[in-house]
Amino acid sequence: MDKEITIEVGAYSLPIVGEKANGDCVFHHTTPDFTFLCVIDGIGHGYRASVISKKLCEYIKTHLQRDIQSLIANAHEYMLGEEGAVIGIGIIENQELTYGSLGNISCRVINEEGNSTLLTTDGLLGVRKRTIKIDKKTLSKGDLILIHSDGVNGSLSYQENINYHLFSSEILSKKIIKQWGSLYDDASVICVKVK
Repeated sequence: MDKEITIEVGAYSLPIVGEKANGDCVFHHTTPDFTFLCVIDGIGHGYRASVISKKLCEYIKTHLQRDIQSLIANAHEYMLGEEGAVIGIGIIENQELTYGSLGNISCRVINEEGNSTLLTTDGLLGVRKRTIKIDKKTLSKGDLILIHSDGVNGSLSYQENINYHLFSSEILSKKIIKQWGSLYDDASVICVKVK
């Protein structure tokens, strides 16, 4: 295993073309013990979706914890009666990424060896709950973690196209949204460079 890693986090979110209100929400927070990463996508787009995603994001911020399954289950109960949202949560702790989602928020780890996608769980927060699958990945220097909404094209071979070593996480997150974000959906990404 590599010596202790450090991380650099960047995030960017852009509403669908023609809208000022963004139905996606990104949030990351670093404590002395772990880093918390979260991408939320409220159903649809525009003002109503932004109300849903902001409400959920505020809940997550005030109930921050390491137990992803419990946090998503509690958030589902909190959001009952809303139109729905999808959520992906990553925790980086002790050189390991733990990831869980409800809905189509994608998480991938890219490095020189390739591109691995972590497990997701189908569902819709506040509407259709499932038992959250948790996936784990040991991190090494040189890894790039991307957590993104479905407004980012997930079919591309990122490791061949983004030259991620050349950019900071903040610039890289903007570059990904500008190059691979959809014109027809809100698009959000959190980029984490492992150093």
